[in-house]
Amino acid sequence: MEYNQEKTLDGVRCDVTKCVYNNGHNCCTADHINVKNRMAILGEETMCETFEQV
Repeated sequence: MEYNQEKTLDGVRCDVTKCVYNNGHNCCTADHINVKNRMAILGEETMCETFEQV
């Protein structure tokens, strides 16, 4: 039996539930992401430029 596995970005957690790339399990399904504020220390200080609203 073959299972359809969705590709996700390892190590990337997405809390934005209204993004088309969030698979509903806090995982990102985009091919790649761009992140603003590369000098951020905390995750809350970053902003995903790849975000697309559902």
